[in-house]
Amino acid sequence: MRSRVSLIGVVQISGSISLTQGIENKIFLKIVASNDRLQFKTNSEQRRLLNSMIARGVAEHICIDDEILTGSNVGEEQIEHATAMIALGGGKGVLDRAHKMVKKGLPILPLDLQIGSNKEDGNGALGLLKKFRDTPQTYLQNTGSTVVKSISALSLEEPVLEFSQIAKRIITIFYKEEQARHAALPPDVLVLTALPIELSAARQALNINEGVQPIVTSTGLHVWKTEIIRNDGIRANCAIACFSSAGNVDASSITTTLLIELQPKNVIMLGIAAGMREKCALGEVVLSEQVVAYEGAALIEGGATEHRPKSTVLDLKVRQDVSTYLSNKSSLESRLIKSYEALEIILPDSIEIGPVTKSVMPKTVTIGSGEKLLRDPEKFKALKELNGKIEVAEMEGAGVFAACALHKKPVLMIRGISDFGDSTKDNRFHDLAAKAAAAVTADYITHGLTLNN
Repeated sequence: MRSRVSLIGVVQISGSISLTQGIENKIFLKIVASNDRLQFKTNSEQRRLLNSMIARGVAEHICIDDEILTGSNVGEEQIEHATAMIALGGGKGVLDRAHKMVKKGLPILPLDLQIGSNKEDGNGALGLLKKFRDTPQTYLQNTGSTVVKSISALSLEEPVLEFSQIAKRIITIFYKEEQARHAALPPDVLVLTALPIELSAARQALNINEGVQPIVTSTGLHVWKTEIIRNDGIRANCAIACFSSAGNVDASSITTTLLIELQPKNVIMLGIAAGMREKCALGEVVLSEQVVAYEGAALIEGGATEHRPKSTVLDLKVRQDVSTYLSNKSSLESRLIKSYEALEIILPDSIEIGPVTKSVMPKTVTIGSGEKLLRDPEKFKALKELNGKIEVAEMEGAGVFAACALHKKPVLMIRGISDFGDSTKDNRFHDLAAKAAAAVTADYITHGLTLNN
């Protein structure tokens, strides 16, 4: 489940409580019971508490008709809604629910209160507790080996803590289990950079502090992980990596390795690029509509060269996402202005090497990708003879797109214009252009990207 969550309960009026999770300001408690059970199995104080929570919109009663009420029906309804389970007492019914929860890979925490079961038909939670001590990761897949070391502190039979403290510890256990589960998932987005200045901008935009150390993969690649709370409340797992050099060969090789190791669902290439002087402005951010690998060629008889550029367009999913994202112009512009301020992106009114963008709005362009650093405007313009739509040139996109095509991963390139690919090329706009591209990348993940299930 990819939402920002708080632990809540699905309650059966019997021997087990199953926890589930909900977005803030939504339903926190779901009570699975018939009307008769709520009336006769609870006292007036408990009913007032439950009804007041329902009235405030933080609880919901999932009613099962008394005429068809069975333990099986209650159990199935609990499993339908629950994402975690606390086991207290009970017999075979609790064991059955736990078995189904384990099959779904959901967390279970058994406690030691010796209240037995209605039918004396099994050990219920006490049996689960014994199994938990033997194989804790069966019930808490990500944190069980840690939790089992302090499970005795949660004793209800011989409590050493106040019940309120025990409750807080239980909530913390489930919270940490959910956090660990989420962190272990394949990233929703792999953000790739080529240069240290691009990596720095990406980490800043995605709120990864300088002191945070990277995870080192089995092949020695450095990866930083973070998550973004999206506008729909979903938490997006993000991984960031850097090629540490320019060029399509390294980009393709390292991208392939990361795709195999991390199994991301989406890929975004972020960085700086050269823009044609007549088409682009310094600091402008562009999104790829297609990438042209322009250096493919055949040497034919007589010394002539036959150019064989290869174009790759975005797949349909990415095209749809980008179109929708850019169509919401006023809200996009408002958000980016705030992001630029937060990242201290201050674009000068003018600079002698060429025009500076007056707008934060990104645009889609065709991007040429090759192995050569462009410093000749005539050679840059000559790329239009290969593809008349090329407005931007860079050195990693073709490699990244080729690797993603091979592994069937949706990919987008987001670039900030740092120079014009001519003799005026210098480093003055590198930082601003990288930060601008990173700001758009973070905003696109939050507001534009459709996450795969």
